[in-house]
Amino acid sequence: MQIWKVILTTNNVDTAEESLSHAGAGAVFITDSGNQTHIEAYFQSQPDLNRLEEILPPHQNLAAEILPPLDWVSHSQTGLPVINQPPFFIFETQNRPERPNGLINIELQAGRAFGSGHHETTRGCLMMLDKLLKRTRPKHILDLGCGSGILAIALAKATHQKVKASDIDPEAITMTLRNSSLNHVRQLIRVYESDGFNRLGNDQKPYDLIVANILTGTLKRLANELTQKLAPARYPDAGGSLVLSGILNTQQRQIVATMRQFGLRLQEKVILEEWTTLCFRR
Repeated sequence: MQIWKVILTTNNVDTAEESLSHAGAGAVFITDSGNQTHIEAYFQSQPDLNRLEEILPPHQNLAAEILPPLDWVSHSQTGLPVINQPPFFIFETQNRPERPNGLINIELQAGRAFGSGHHETTRGCLMMLDKLLKRTRPKHILDLGCGSGILAIALAKATHQKVKASDIDPEAITMTLRNSSLNHVRQLIRVYESDGFNRLGNDQKPYDLIVANILTGTLKRLANELTQKLAPARYPDAGGSLVLSGILNTQQRQIVATMRQFGLRLQEKVILEEWTTLCFRR
């Protein structure tokens, strides 16, 4: 598979991120240097730079290059260290360490689907889920934007409940199916190729827990649907929980304000370096 990389710098991260997503970027990586933000976006077909010039906010250094025909994500993850994030212990298939007792072991083949667990957004979700699952027992669960399936697998193993997992990328669907089988939870995880909530089956039951580690622009666009799909509160401190990540520290106030408009309140946050993970409830 040929992969194209687009790079640019901008001060308007949210609009740039959303524009790149609408233009077909399969993954967007953001590095905040203070005054400006460096963005790398990856495409599976040649992007139209003229079109990007039109839709992107004010920016500098826009350029694109085609990467050599190498499975870059899988290649970059070869030899990565294990992730000991209690109660989860995560390792890649090529690096099988001695596994400690008492932790939930997750074995991954990341392939071309993004999500090895090493990024701060994924680790933030794992930390938040550890906190959340100590006080709640969700039974109807959705991992929206599942990547390689790490969060769906973690939820299935931790709760022993069925988990829906969805992603817009067909490669992510393939890898989530493969990794769920590898971890012996295939019977618990139902996987859907879907943009948002478009094709998630006929089950209309609200979710006790939704996890969405995706682009900030997409989180804002889906805010109303995320709220509508969340189980309502039946008594104080009850109701569905919504865990959101993929959020720069500088973007968290926007997300909190957006979710507040739809009746959700911030319950907890996890900050790892420049990334924030947020948990909301009704």
